[in-house]
Amino acid sequence: MSTGVKTEIILIRHGRPRSADNIRCTASGYANWIRKYNAADLDPKSKPAKLLSLNNYFVMSSDLYRARLTTRYYCGHGACEYSSLFREMDIPYYRLPFRLRAWTWVYFSRALWMAGAGGRFESYKDAKARAEMAVNLLEVRAKTHKKIVMFGHGMMNREIRKRLQQRGWTVAEKDNGYWGVNRLHLNG
Repeated sequence: MSTGVKTEIILIRHGRPRSADNIRCTASGYANWIRKYNAADLDPKSKPAKLLSLNNYFVMSSDLYRARLTTRYYCGHGACEYSSLFREMDIPYYRLPFRLRAWTWVYFSRALWMAGAGGRFESYKDAKARAEMAVNLLEVRAKTHKKIVMFGHGMMNREIRKRLQQRGWTVAEKDNGYWGVNRLHLNG
């Protein structure tokens, strides 16, 4: 018998970090940019386009700093549950003899990483396996709580959304930008 409550998962990407600038840098400068990006506070000028009322949602979050800050800003309190499963897929770093803009480094390095280039970071295959475990956790919590919101990261949220769709969830809203909301409902 249906309870009338639609099962829903909302994935929200963290706010823009203060250090998300697009400087021109060498490979070592790019490595430093990654460290600053991962440790940065939220940019005070970056605000969500809209604030959803999440009072009746079970709040989950990546345990990374920028996701924790976003959760607190958005909800006014921390998450009910933090998990390393929701962490961003690693931003790979390769020592290449180029001078590029920081975001060009990110896209170029991620393309190499997705093609199988290894390094001292999580492999793409392992990151996808972690996304599968994250989806399992979200679905387990959704069975109990029916309404879940998870504060996470761009690439990992996309991978989670894709996997939820493969399992029969319907995308009702999709935004991959900073503060972006991806809303999914369970069919049936």
